[in-house]
Amino acid sequence: MISDRLFRVKARILGAAVVAVALVAMVPSAKAQPYPSRSITILVGYSAGGQADALARTIGKQLGENLKTSIVIENKTGANGMIAAQAAARAEPDGYTILMVTDAMVTIDPHLATSNHFDLSTAMEPVVNVAWSPLLLAAANNLPANSVAELVALGKQKTQNLSFGTSGSSTPHRLAGEMLQKYGGFTMTHIPYKGTAASVNDLLGGQIPLLFGAPTAVEPLAAAGKIKLLGVTSEKRYALLPNVPAISETFAGFKIISYIGFMLPKTTPTPVITTLNKEVNAVLATDTMRAWLDKQGMVAVGGTPDDFKRQIGIDYQARGELVRALGITTE
Repeated sequence: MISDRLFRVKARILGAAVVAVALVAMVPSAKAQPYPSRSITILVGYSAGGQADALARTIGKQLGENLKTSIVIENKTGANGMIAAQAAARAEPDGYTILMVTDAMVTIDPHLATSNHFDLSTAMEPVVNVAWSPLLLAAANNLPANSVAELVALGKQKTQNLSFGTSGSSTPHRLAGEMLQKYGGFTMTHIPYKGTAASVNDLLGGQIPLLFGAPTAVEPLAAAGKIKLLGVTSEKRYALLPNVPAISETFAGFKIISYIGFMLPKTTPTPVITTLNKEVNAVLATDTMRAWLDKQGMVAVGGTPDDFKRQIGIDYQARGELVRALGITTE
């Protein structure tokens, strides 16, 4: 009889345990919460009001509406964007901290001797390439050259010292100038500035004869007849400036563009990356966003994370070779 009672007690305990397990299984896990379930922060390594910041805020607004959450833009300036990059790399890999990256941050800075060898391509996961922009080769009106070919011929004559301004030493603008010299077989002196605006002022003032700059910085001046445009650095002519020849029309294979995209910390779950990629692509596909990008001199890119990873890989290798050959360091 004792054994029967013991058996019934054990059965009741076992039954209660089974029920408890079933009830626990019915309670949603905190880890199973849908993404996103709270606000998302986009870290921008550049000052408020700049192109990267404006792009982050414009996309962030629509992205937040689509995801039904708030998007917070946080500017962490310094070290060519690397302060923000390192902060993002240390964040939880849960999709709630997104880094806005420029091509310089992922394809130039990792090669610099003074960059502490921080490589975003190993610390972060690509999400999507948001937009790209070509650079324009602008010249003072009194420069006796009206095309890339004429500029090269002028450089080879060595009758005057040629120099070109850029927004800084470790920038795509600098690499474009160095590539042009390499392709053309002539030399110019590089003049680095702290931003494109300062170089444009010196071009207008006659202190420098040439510069590489973003379309928004130089095209209005060219339209007003204050400077002239010799070429564009994109592989083909830029759709918004069809009358400006691509430098590749003179030197086949010449191409260097600037782009801005999103990355997440390494080990971020694939479903989170997929969700963000899908939603950013949806924003980029809207007429409103494309019209806004046009005004910024940029072109929507989109695509998959692998597309972005492939672009970074190609430029990482090519630009790394240039950085090492030229001994480029940070300013």
